[in-house]
Amino acid sequence: MRTLIISDSRKFTDQMIGLLTELFKTGSGISAARVINGRQELIRVAPELILLDIDTDSYPDMAEYIVRLAPKYSIPIIVCTAQSRMKYTMVTAGAMDVITLHGGEDGEEHFRKRIAGSIESISRAISENKLRAYAKSAKLIAIGGSTGSTNALPVILTEMRSDCPPIVCVLHMPEGYTKIYAEQLNSTLPLEVCEAKSGMYVRQGQVIIAAGARHLRVFRDKKGYFITSERGVKVCGHCPSVNVLFDSVAYAAKSNAIGVLLTGMGRDGATGMLNMKKMGGYNIVQDEETSIVYGMPKAAYDLNAADIQLPLDSIAEQINRRLKKDKR
Repeated sequence: MRTLIISDSRKFTDQMIGLLTELFKTGSGISAARVINGRQELIRVAPELILLDIDTDSYPDMAEYIVRLAPKYSIPIIVCTAQSRMKYTMVTAGAMDVITLHGGEDGEEHFRKRIAGSIESISRAISENKLRAYAKSAKLIAIGGSTGSTNALPVILTEMRSDCPPIVCVLHMPEGYTKIYAEQLNSTLPLEVCEAKSGMYVRQGQVIIAAGARHLRVFRDKKGYFITSERGVKVCGHCPSVNVLFDSVAYAAKSNAIGVLLTGMGRDGATGMLNMKKMGGYNIVQDEETSIVYGMPKAAYDLNAADIQLPLDSIAEQINRRLKKDKR
């Protein structure tokens, strides 16, 4: 796997080269660059993975650096830092994972294991992506929700055609319950419903439910849309986060995306939905009257991220109407 290490620390660079060589049984495909030259080296190498050491004085705003380094989520970026307070900022900027180095020998060993685990997970997803190919669909539907959304989602899915575009969903559910929930939906709907797994290409008639405690992201290559499902820091207080999903959909699907934000407490999903709208997507939020908790839809509506606000039982009809309109 082509990997680019960006760091101003020779010690860190040597440490990462050693770890990567140990993981992949070879040192080939590994490149290194200083922070100031990171973008130029990225263009030259075209890496599949970036390891970024942000503990540097050469660039004052490393979140801005990540944004400028590469289009969001286009290349997996693992951020390494001794500053635990930087996690949320780095994930929001586009990092796939943020790994903190704690002091002492035990801290270094934990640091190495975390990096190795994250790299192996990304490597596995890339390998599976190269081996799998499914039917492509330009359109993509992304749905998010929290309190009351587990009952709201089936209302929408029941009205969707069996050959509808792929549907990716983040509902705020604890780890262990999402697989059971997906299996229940799969047994009662004419759609294929499953829990998210890294490396899956999504296809028409398929519904992906984000796994508990794992962020769901969507990417696109020449074969179609594929997903990653990885542990990470909480965003907007949640993992999985609707914002993380919607942000990735905004960049992967652009004007081919339809976003739906269902009942839920808090603000998760609002800024991600706004990003979808900026990239040309079409967005729907559930109205106050049919929401158990109007927090998440209201936050998006107040942010002007929604194109329309509808009662729950009208959302599927509007999605289908929009899909039919876009075919013309």
